[in-house]
Amino acid sequence: MYTLLLDSSNKLLVVGLAKDNKVIDSIIYEAWQKQSEYMINEINNIFTRNNIDPKEVNEIIVTKGPGSYTGLRIALTIAKIYGYILNIPVYVLSSLEILIDSKDKDTNTICLMNARSSRSYIGIYSSNKEVLLEDKVLTNEEVKTLIKNNPTYKVSGDISYLNLDLDNTNYYDLSNLDLLNNMLYLKDESNKVENILTLKAIYLKD
Repeated sequence: MYTLLLDSSNKLLVVGLAKDNKVIDSIIYEAWQKQSEYMINEINNIFTRNNIDPKEVNEIIVTKGPGSYTGLRIALTIAKIYGYILNIPVYVLSSLEILIDSKDKDTNTICLMNARSSRSYIGIYSSNKEVLLEDKVLTNEEVKTLIKNNPTYKVSGDISYLNLDLDNTNYYDLSNLDLLNNMLYLKDESNKVENILTLKAIYLKD
């Protein structure tokens, strides 16, 4: 079974291909505000170099937000089109939740993205898929206070904008995260889209 994994919610362009729930290829690089130019080509590239016909894809996992208004729509639109045409399941995940450390089953993670204007997207998750704080927007100062009040929690994601001590072993930036395996780990029936035509992004700032 082949799984196509997509994320364009943040500064990274993320395209992955998994076979039988194991990642076999990936294309991940920074493409802030340029995902629309590159994502279709990179999907075609990953199919070509693995000798996969798009019709062989059995399911898609994609992030639904929060994140960049334009970026979110790119991966979601592609997932909707593939899902509809191929009549295959599409699973949607929080763009924040995929920032957890799924390898450590005994930790809670404060997951962050830059929401601009001195604000952050934030969600707190345990590695056993429990939601401790639903995704929301907080000021950066509120986020820093929350981090200070939870010193045992990991802090993960696009965190450089907060000027945190990146040498802290509890802090993980995007380069340290296994996004694709996190997506595979988090997928379950509760994430499955019942009606592909109703799939929408979650912006939080609307």
